[in-house]
Amino acid sequence: MDQTARVNAPKGVASFDRPQLVRADEASRFLWGDEKSGHVADLIYGRNAKISALIFKLKPGGFFRSSDTWKAFFDQDRYYFVIKGQLTIQDPESGEVVSAQAGEVIYWRGAKWHFGFNFTSDETAVLDWYAPQERPPHVPEVEFAKTKPSAVNGHPGRVDLLRRWPEALSSSSETAYRTGGVVRITQANALGFIFGDTHPTLESLFVSSSALTAGTVSLMAGARSESRVHPSDKVIFSLDGHLHVYLPETYEWFELNKWDVLYLPPNTPHQYWNYTDCM
Repeated sequence: MDQTARVNAPKGVASFDRPQLVRADEASRFLWGDEKSGHVADLIYGRNAKISALIFKLKPGGFFRSSDTWKAFFDQDRYYFVIKGQLTIQDPESGEVVSAQAGEVIYWRGAKWHFGFNFTSDETAVLDWYAPQERPPHVPEVEFAKTKPSAVNGHPGRVDLLRRWPEALSSSSETAYRTGGVVRITQANALGFIFGDTHPTLESLFVSSSALTAGTVSLMAGARSESRVHPSDKVIFSLDGHLHVYLPETYEWFELNKWDVLYLPPNTPHQYWNYTDCM
């Protein structure tokens, strides 16, 4: 038997080393977790030493925590964009509990434990961006987990704010945003930009940090953008409908359907095109 088949790690994950389109049905499927940690269904589109692209799903009533083998502890900027359903994240050390609906983001910076829950009767799907990469691509997560601390018992919530709520609402929120705590970011408080003179497009940045940039681009029916470049690796995810991406230097023309991913290396000129009659 091939020994690689016995390793508890995703199989056939694309290597991001050139402009590459990965369809949703081509993404590697992987079941994360065990009976103690809870299970998460992953769709892993690809990765390299700097960036990765994946979706994780929680069944109705599903959750993930930690076990001796599977540890939800990462030293990264972590960006969860909810694309379906509702996600609740708990920081067991601080007790912070944050919930987000589809179209909203849960984000934090630095080394943290976090537990995730789906407290609804519908499936939850979450686009998972993070940086920097915490482990080399060839090292399975179950092996890397041996280097991580043991799970904490934690707090059920912000017990330090009892008898001070909602008076402490504003100050606790400001502290979380300023110090990299677990926060919810909505479209209403995203950082907006309008790029282009001939073909203006609206772009909304949910996060722009030293390690990670993430946001959304809105294209009207029949619209296109002007050429853009990003100084680092870029992953483009189609939330809905059909998106075309044109690379003017190499004349490559990609069509992304719902939940497809396109990877672009640093400084790749590209344009967004909406060839449909839908926004």
